[in-house]
Amino acid sequence: MNCTCNLLSTRKVRDLPIGLHPRFLFGLTNSEVSAVLSEARHRRFLAPSVVLHEEDPAERVFLLTSGRARHFVLTGRGRKILMHWLTAGQIFGGAAIVSASSRYLASTEVLTDCCALAWDRKSMRDLMTQIPKLLDNALSIAVTEHVAWFIAARISLGSEDARSRIAGLLVSLACAIGEAGPDGTRIPIANDDLASGASVSPFTVSRTLSKWQQEGILRKGRGKVILQQPELLIGQ
Repeated sequence: MNCTCNLLSTRKVRDLPIGLHPRFLFGLTNSEVSAVLSEARHRRFLAPSVVLHEEDPAERVFLLTSGRARHFVLTGRGRKILMHWLTAGQIFGGAAIVSASSRYLASTEVLTDCCALAWDRKSMRDLMTQIPKLLDNALSIAVTEHVAWFIAARISLGSEDARSRIAGLLVSLACAIGEAGPDGTRIPIANDDLASGASVSPFTVSRTLSKWQQEGILRKGRGKVILQQPELLIGQ
């Protein structure tokens, strides 16, 4: 794992990786950022693994500093429903922030080897009392990222056909986790995961991607999709 976290001893954190500017810490002074980081512990997670489980007591909040992760829930019949994807700079385990003891509403799994900073519930609550801007930032993230994602997903499910949902998810993932390359934007996602995220069958995903590959919009690979003309997905 290529960890760029700036650490002291015993998993304590000196500073954030160079170039990482989390929304969670936006607007804090240098001394306030240092105070928040001084209470964090550095964690490493190997992929693929579930690091938070739905319905477990919410005891820690995390800030992803490298790698990719995502939220998911399981239905009563064990079907896996994919939700929000996470990249470096985003927080997860936010249920540990609220004042009353709570449980995680979704599970979180890492898709690549990851590093994260972790705070226990009491430490984070104390920090938010001392630095109210932290709570403001957490609420802003909850509304503009998570609630906005849920609203968009519900609108898509209720008003768009399968083809449009697949196209919309691919464009969204290209912006969130896509990696630009000489042959297009590489999205590390398998057909089954794309089907779950778009609420369609794997057969529908396979058939739709094959058609778009014939039209030169994308190229399929093992566990990945390479968008070559993403603009052609708009309005599909």
